[in-house]
Amino acid sequence: MHSEPVTRESYAETVAELPVPVWNSSVATELYTRTLTVVCRRRRGGAVAGVWVCPLDTGIEGKGDVARREHRLLPYASPWIDPNLHPLERHRVALSLIEVVLQHVHLVELPMDPCFSEVAALAEVGGDVACRHTRMLDMREGCDHRGGYSPTVRNHLRAAGRVLRVEAADPCEFDFARAVVGQSEAAVAERRAAGLRLRHIEGAVRCLAAVDAEGVLRGQAFVLRDRHTAILMHQWFDRTGPRGTPTLLVDSAVVQTLESPGVNSFDFEGSVIPGIDRFMAGFGAQAVGYGQFRWQQDGREEPAGRFG
Repeated sequence: MHSEPVTRESYAETVAELPVPVWNSSVATELYTRTLTVVCRRRRGGAVAGVWVCPLDTGIEGKGDVARREHRLLPYASPWIDPNLHPLERHRVALSLIEVVLQHVHLVELPMDPCFSEVAALAEVGGDVACRHTRMLDMREGCDHRGGYSPTVRNHLRAAGRVLRVEAADPCEFDFARAVVGQSEAAVAERRAAGLRLRHIEGAVRCLAAVDAEGVLRGQAFVLRDRHTAILMHQWFDRTGPRGTPTLLVDSAVVQTLESPGVNSFDFEGSVIPGIDRFMAGFGAQAVGYGQFRWQQDGREEPAGRFG
């Protein structure tokens, strides 16, 4: 296996026919201000074995770049590795991709996705892997997606359903300023720009709006579809509005996911805030772990963990 950095143009051509997740698509290279795009090929034949869009940020002055996201524009930032490869080959591909990235940065702080299994390769290069979690609902055919709803969730659904209707909305109308709370204007602007760029991928973005009988907007949900998973990227609701508004929005997003062919899971894009995690768990969503890859070059003073 041999990995090397490539231009954005070359990368776009390489992944055009590959089943990569959105965070390794050519669009991902446009969302982040700077990226390192790496392609791994077999030495014999040159077939693509793996790719990686690695977001770059500026580190301490004079110390070079770091691999991390300045703003969370996409849910994860792990490499894509051909799923048909033997586990030993997958490990080699992961190691090859990672080693190229480490040659260009002095720090890494990136979230791997729940399906990324090559954690051993991260440890082999001297990295640490922190355990994070998201919440996911099984949406495969035959599963009762509402079967795990708690009594509280069911009560909130009934209450909100009496006074609100949920309808599809143009992603351009999503209020990122209300959804991205406690962050800078620059962060809000970056999220909005990313969301609007993603809508150009056919079927990738859906927006839902909860409206009361007077036509007043009471909340919105922004859902990203990535191949077999629907991801709840953003949500906001009017705290002075009807009880159960966020619950109704999530349920509507789940129902909409059932209508999307090929989608078999709903990712709540978990939270470290206990109250939000309990809200997600109320839908019967199972906790699913994923790795947060941390690596720091010897002798550097900048702590890992500032972003991710």
